[in-house]
Amino acid sequence: MNRAPVAHPETTGSRALENIDSKKTGGVARRQAGQSLVETALILAAFMGLLLGMTGVGQLIFVRQTLADRASQAARWGALNPYDPAAIRDMVRFGNIAPSDIEVSNPGCPGIDCRIVVAIPSHGIRCVELVDEPVVEPITAPPAASKP
Repeated sequence: MNRAPVAHPETTGSRALENIDSKKTGGVARRQAGQSLVETALILAAFMGLLLGMTGVGQLIFVRQTLADRASQAARWGALNPYDPAAIRDMVRFGNIAPSDIEVSNPGCPGIDCRIVVAIPSHGIRCVELVDEPVVEPITAPPAASKP
């Protein structure tokens, strides 16, 4: 937008007639460039914080899900094989979890209510599997062939 030259009341001579807009244009452009730089830095910092936060939460969810899966598999293995708490505990261990953080028990054994419980209380994980008792049928002798 072009404005007519305005005479400044305190100056005389050739400097008296100046275009006020042309005087401000250079400063405004520099201030807007600086403002854009600051806005970009703030938005970029917020975005990077959000990205790092999502990565951290994703890693926590991955570790918890991996532990839950290992605990479930170990409980199932313990239900199908002879009871060995050390072997079950070793199947669950992942990362920096100490063996003392993993609880393995077999309440109700021997009996019909026998089950294997694998728990990691610090992560809120508990898996229970019923023990499948093998059905043992008595071995009978084959029927004797009748002689004629």
